[in-house]
Amino acid sequence: MGILTKVKVAVARRKLNSMDIIGTDSLEKLIHSRFLADFKKSQELRDMVGKDSLDEITAEDVNTYQLYKFRESMRYAMENSHYYKKKYEAAGITPDDIKTMADISKVPFTDPDDLAENSMAFCAVSQGKVMRAFTTSGTTGNRKRVFFTQNDVLNIVDSIAAAVKSVGMTKDDALQVMFPAVSAWDPGLMMDSACKLAGLNSLVSSTADVDEQIKNMKDNKTTYLIGLTSFIYRITMLAKDKYDLRSIGVKTIICSAEPLPEIMRKQMIEAWGCPVLAQYGMTEMGLATAIECAAYDGMHTSGAYFFVEAVDPVTGESKGYGESGELIWTSLVMEGTPLIRYRSRDISQILPAPCNCGCFSTVRRVAKIQGRLDAQTKIGYGQKIFPALFDEVLLAVPGVLSYKLTLTHEGYKDKLNFVLEYKGDEEEGHRQVEAALMSLDEIKDALDNDLIEIPEVSFIEAGSIEFVPKSKAIVDLRENYDVSST
Repeated sequence: MGILTKVKVAVARRKLNSMDIIGTDSLEKLIHSRFLADFKKSQELRDMVGKDSLDEITAEDVNTYQLYKFRESMRYAMENSHYYKKKYEAAGITPDDIKTMADISKVPFTDPDDLAENSMAFCAVSQGKVMRAFTTSGTTGNRKRVFFTQNDVLNIVDSIAAAVKSVGMTKDDALQVMFPAVSAWDPGLMMDSACKLAGLNSLVSSTADVDEQIKNMKDNKTTYLIGLTSFIYRITMLAKDKYDLRSIGVKTIICSAEPLPEIMRKQMIEAWGCPVLAQYGMTEMGLATAIECAAYDGMHTSGAYFFVEAVDPVTGESKGYGESGELIWTSLVMEGTPLIRYRSRDISQILPAPCNCGCFSTVRRVAKIQGRLDAQTKIGYGQKIFPALFDEVLLAVPGVLSYKLTLTHEGYKDKLNFVLEYKGDEEEGHRQVEAALMSLDEIKDALDNDLIEIPEVSFIEAGSIEFVPKSKAIVDLRENYDVSST
């Protein structure tokens, strides 16, 4: 590392709030430190909280702080982003109209397709102030581009560092980052850079070679894993009969960027002998937004940087605690590409404080992701099917590594063709897979009404195909099939 680079790293580290924060309550400590700093500077915030000092921070105080930051972010976006200036003027709404949490529902949603169609209209700074720009997929075929300033990047580093510390990681541990490289941008490199800047040990290991992954763990004395859920699961299932995974000494596994089915969690816990946690992040929000703890009682959110709510995806009506809905995210401090009430298309629930772990007592949490709106479709006379439905039953069959369902239509019936990666006796495998599918009401009802053919099942050898990151588990080839109401 050159002298100039060392100086830049030293300067950046002095700006990080998370450097001196340690312990499993690190994420909450980070939120409280940001709260206290803003409380000292802002008379408006002190008036909203109704206190002159914050000797004790309550959940109600944090809710008020998030309302204050929501108004600030909305005001910043309206003043600096062409998209939001135009949108809010057309809606006839200003930050001053948002006086309570209930008022947030008055603010129009931001659709991901709008960001994909004109990313520059969202940018709130000059290009000279952009430190990094990342690109992520858009559902319209266009790609969404988001811009981060230096302050944005440092906030991302703070969130990542506090999150991994909150699950027990210290400077004596080593994190193996297991995201297969993608063309748009590599979350593994972002995670690795953030850890190193925060003074934590990490190694990027994106290879799909099982032996090389295990060698890297042993050589680097890896104690924590983080990566794409399906990728870590695949490495685990292909390695567990060849290696004694428990002897490697991994303390915690963090599954990111995809939902974590309970059957996957169960099998990975059995193989590694350690907690397996879900982590939630979006490129648009800077990767690190929420992480589960070992109590498995919901994901802790980075509440100083993001506000999250759940709404009915059709009506937009706000959902109460414990009610399933689409997650809506607001960036509270983002300078480059602020996003207000941004639709995630992910389905989950908002949970109230506190968490049963005892380390996250004042900030609302997010339940484990149940699925995505754009991953749902229908069969028969309207039975909804989605990957999480099949994950729990098919991956529970011994020997099944992965599956792909292709949907076609013949006459008036839907046809379901399942191709599974499988290791074991094929006759027994067929029997168990067919029984697993018939255990689902969605399949039984459609068959009873003679609206689908009996599902077809075929096998390919486990580990014989190349891993494709985030490949679709359900491919719908039906023409003119109306999925708009799914």
